[in-house]
Amino acid sequence: MKTTTYKGSIQKKFIKAIFFLIALIVLSGYISFVSWYVYKQKDDREHLANSITKVLSQDFVKLILLNDINTATDITTKLHALDHIQEVILYNNKHQKIYKYEASKKIDKDKILIAQTKMIYHDTSYGDLYFELKIKSVKEIIEENLFYFISILLFFLGFSFLLVKAYATKFTQPILKLVDFLETVEFHEDIQHYKVTTKQDDEFGKLYEEVNFLFTKIVDFFQEKEKAKEELATLMQYDSLTGLLNKNGLIQALSKTLEKNNANWNTMLYIKLTNLKSINHAYDYKYGDIVLKKFAEEIVNNFSDSDLIARMGMGDFILYYQNIDEDKHQTLQKAQNIADALLGLLSQNFKILDRIIKTDVHIGIDVFNNEKDPLKILRHSNIALEMGRKHHHKIFYFDKNNDNTEEEFLNISEDLVLALKENQLELFYQLQYNHNEEIIGAEALIRWNHPKFGLLSPFKFIPIAERTDLIVDIGNWVLDAACKQLQLWQQDEKTKDFILAINVSAKQFKKDDFVSHIQDVMKQYNINPNKLKLELLETLFVEDQEKVAKKMESLKTLGINLSLDDFGTGFSSLQYLKIFPLDQIKIDQSFVMSMFKNEKDIQIIKSIIYLGSLLKIDVIAEGIEDKEHYETLKELGCLYFQGYYFAKPQPITKIAI
Repeated sequence: MKTTTYKGSIQKKFIKAIFFLIALIVLSGYISFVSWYVYKQKDDREHLANSITKVLSQDFVKLILLNDINTATDITTKLHALDHIQEVILYNNKHQKIYKYEASKKIDKDKILIAQTKMIYHDTSYGDLYFELKIKSVKEIIEENLFYFISILLFFLGFSFLLVKAYATKFTQPILKLVDFLETVEFHEDIQHYKVTTKQDDEFGKLYEEVNFLFTKIVDFFQEKEKAKEELATLMQYDSLTGLLNKNGLIQALSKTLEKNNANWNTMLYIKLTNLKSINHAYDYKYGDIVLKKFAEEIVNNFSDSDLIARMGMGDFILYYQNIDEDKHQTLQKAQNIADALLGLLSQNFKILDRIIKTDVHIGIDVFNNEKDPLKILRHSNIALEMGRKHHHKIFYFDKNNDNTEEEFLNISEDLVLALKENQLELFYQLQYNHNEEIIGAEALIRWNHPKFGLLSPFKFIPIAERTDLIVDIGNWVLDAACKQLQLWQQDEKTKDFILAINVSAKQFKKDDFVSHIQDVMKQYNINPNKLKLELLETLFVEDQEKVAKKMESLKTLGINLSLDDFGTGFSSLQYLKIFPLDQIKIDQSFVMSMFKNEKDIQIIKSIIYLGSLLKIDVIAEGIEDKEHYETLKELGCLYFQGYYFAKPQPITKIAI
C-alpha cells in the first residue's frame, strides 16, 4: 500500500488544543484577578476615607468651631503620614471651605479616586469631607503582576504538555499501529492471510475487529468478482439456453478461423425456426425453449464434423464448415447435402411434453473463399435465408444481386428518415374528370425530391417504406399536406367542390388511432369531410374483415368517402363490395391499357361499370392515355376518369384550374 504523507497528527492537534485551553484559562484567571484588584482597591480607598473621617472627627470639629491654626497643622501632619491621600477638603454646613490638604506631588487624574463623607460628631453633622485618594491604574497592576502571570502560565503549560503527551501517545499508539499495519497490506486474493490483533478491550479493540471483518468481506468480494468474471465471459461467449456459441462468441471464433483460412471453399448455413413465435403464442414459451434445446442437441449430435455451431438468438442457428473442397461445385454439393439433412432432421413433428409440435425450418447458404470479414458472411447467409422465405424456398443460396437489393433497401430506409425530417417529400396532384370533361377533384400522389437522385416516384420507395413503420409516418405526412391543400380549395369558389383522394396503406389503416387521427387533422384544417376520399387496397381486406368493416363504418360516420383501388386484380373483389361500405371503385389501369388488345378486358370493364350502377357505387377508370380510351369507356357507361389524356401528375403550382 502506498504510504501517505500527513499534514498533521492527532497527537499534535491534541497538544495544540490543550495548550490553547490552558492559556485561555490562565488568561481568564489573570483578567479576573486584575478586575478583582481594581474593585478591591476602590473599596479599600472608600473605607480609608471613612476611617480618616471617623479618627480625625474631633480635630475637624474643633477646626470648624474654633478655626484654630494649631489644630489645622496637626491635621496636616497626620494626613501627610498617609501615602494614599492626594487631597482633602473640609466644608462646613454652609458649604464654606474650612480646610484643604494637598499632597506635594501631583499625579494623573486617572490614578485618583474621589470620595465624599459626612463630618458627624456625637450624632451631629458639622459639614462634609472631600477626598482625592491615590489608586493604581490597570496598566500598573498588570506590570506589577506580569512576572507572576507568565510564571504561572509556563508552569501550567509545561505540566499540561507532559500530561497530554502521555495520554495522547496512549491514545494514538493503537491508531498508528493500525496505520502501519494497513500500509503493509496488498489488496489481492491472498488478503485473507492478513490479520491485526490487540489486547485492548475498548473502542480500539472494536475497531481492530471491524478491520479484520472488512478483510473477510474483501476476500469474499474478490472471490465473487472472479466468479462474476467467469460468468460474464460465459454469457459474452455462449448462449445460456443451449450452451452453444452466441453471436459474440461466433464472431470472435470465426474471426480467428478466417485468419488461418486458405483458398479452399467454405460454407455457412443460416438456419431459422420460422414458426417459433407461433409455438410460443399457441402453447407457452417453455415449449419454445424446449424446441430450441432440441434443435441444438440434434445439430450438435448429427453435425459434429462442423467447425462452428452457434445460436444467434430467437430461432436462428449457424452451422459453419471450413475448407470443404478446392472445387466450388463440390462445396455446393456438400452444402446442399448438409442443408437437406438439416431440413429432414429439424422439420418434423417433435413430442414436447404433452404436445406434438410441427416445426418449420428455412436455411440460407453462403459459399465463399478468401473472405476475412465474419459479419459479411453472416449478412450474406441471412440475406439468402430471407430471400428464400420471400420466394417460398426452404433452402436458398446467396446471390450478389440479393445483396445489392438489401443494400439499396437499407440506404433508402435511412434516407427516408431524413426525408421526413428535412421536408424532402412533396405532393403531386393528378386531376380527375367526369364524362363532361369537367374537373371533379384530384388524387394526391407523393414524390420524393432526393438530394442525390433527384425526383423519385413512389414505386421506388413506397414498397421499401411498407416493409417498415416509415409507411405510417409517410401516410400521416400525406394526410396533413393533402388536408392543408383541400382547405385552400374550399376557400376558392372555383375549387370548393373538388374531392381530393389520398392513398392509405394497410399498416396506417390498422393503427388503433387512425380514425381519431384523421378526425383531428380535419378539425385542424376545418375541412368538409365529404371532400376527402381515402383509397384502400384489397390487401387490407384479407385479414380481420370484421374489424376493418367496423373502422370503415366509423370513417363513413365522419362523412369521408371510401374508394377501392385497383379493383378487379384480386380474387375476392365481389365479396368486398358486399361486406364493406364503399363509395367508389377504381378500375385498375392494367385493364384500361390492354382493353384494345384483349376483348376480355373490355367485358370485365363493362361488368365492373354495370355492377357499380347496380350497387350505386361510383366507378372511376384510371390509366386513360388517349382519347380512344376515354370515348370507349364513356360508351361503356363510365362516368369518371383519370389519366395522362386529361392531366399528368404535377405540383400544385403548375396546375391551372
